[in-house]
Formats: sequence, structure tokens, C-alpha cells
Amino acid sequence: MSIELEQELNPTIRRNPERTRRLLLEAAVKLFAQKGRDGTSVDEICQASGVNCRMIYHYYGNKDGLYMAMLAHVYGRIREIVVKPEKKSQTLTEFIETLTERYFRFLQANPEFVAVLRWENATGAEGIRALDLNDFRSVYFEEAAKALGEQEVLKSSRNHSSNDYSTTDSSSTDKGMLIILTCCSLCGYYFSNQASMSNAFGFDIANPEFAEKWLTHIKQVAVASFQ
Repeated sequence: MSIELEQELNPTIRRNPERTRRLLLEAAVKLFAQKGRDGTSVDEICQASGVNCRMIYHYYGNKDGLYMAMLAHVYGRIREIVVKPEKKSQTLTEFIETLTERYFRFLQANPEFVAVLRWENATGAEGIRALDLNDFRSVYFEEAAKALGEQEVLKSSRNHSSNDYSTTDSSSTDKGMLIILTCCSLCGYYFSNQASMSNAFGFDIANPEFAEKWLTHIKQVAVASFQ
């Protein structure tokens, strides 16, 4: 019996909208990560959450509305990796090492983010393009600018917030973007391709000991690239 139906049959049970939304969102994260947006049905979400299907339409409009809520929830966690040091300034090496470590640990702790991102890339990032990430970009580039000591990087943030990469016209402006892409790529490839690489190399590259070795290695590679 679904939670909503039980509430209707038993008037002593009070509705809990926040709990209902949370259950739907948790089920959506799991299923969309496993099967993607098109491969997941409303009935599957309802069954996994224990919530009456009509609540999806009540709270989220439809399956696509729930998908976007799930995407905003999952992708919003990426703000956790923004490097905001306590001290007023940090060296470029410290910034690169901290960014790489945070993104690596974030992906390690959020496998559903990796899975959802894989599905999004397969569909041209249709959902992600609808999210408002301007505040995230702004903070990201601001911290990169502090580490680089180049205010031109802030101009890159404004240019890129409108998806206009053609306006990048100097090596100093490019540098912040290159650092961020390097750190994120070295981390992301490892997590998004663990199954295929483990099979190709004949050992589990996801094992904790190797993971730590890989993190140490990619920190060194990233730092060396910008010395």
C-alpha cells in the first residue's frame, strides 16, 4: 500500500509533504542514475518510493519536472567542491591540489552524480543546460583568479556564463579555464570509466589503495602542467 493511499484510508495519519517529496526525489535519483530519463517510468518511481503516482504530478507537474528537480538536487552538490580557503591568499599549487582533491572526493562520495552526468552527456546535456549555474561559475572563477593573481580570469567567468567561449582572447583568461578543466578531467575520467578500464587492465582500479595512488598522481600531473 502506498504512503498516500494509506493516509487517505486512515484519517489519523497526517500528510507530510516534505517527506513525500523526499521519497520521490530519492527514488528518482536512484532510478534516473541507473536507467536515464527515457528509460525510467513513472510507475517505477512510484513503486520504488512507495508514493501514489498522482503525487508526482501534484508536486512536480510530470516526470520531466521530477527529473529536473532531481538534476538540480544532484548537480547542485557540485558547489561543495568550490575552493574557498580560510586564508586570504593561496599559491597556485595549493589551489590546484585542493581543487583536485575536492572534486575527486566529491565523485568518490557521489556515484549517482557520475551516473547522471553520463546520461546527460549522452543526450547533449539537455537538462544541465536548463539549470542556472551562473553563481557557481562566478565563485569558481573568482577563486581561480585569486590563485592566479590575474583579474582577467574574472572576465572569463562573465564571458563563459553566457556560453560564449569565442570571446576568450588572452592566455591569462584561458589559464583559469584550463586549470579547472584539467583537474576535473583527470578526476572525472577515472570515475566514469572504472568498469571498462578495470576490465581492460585486469584489476579493479576502484580499490581504495589504487584510488589514493591515482589521486596523488593526478595532483602531481595537474600541478606540473601549470608550473
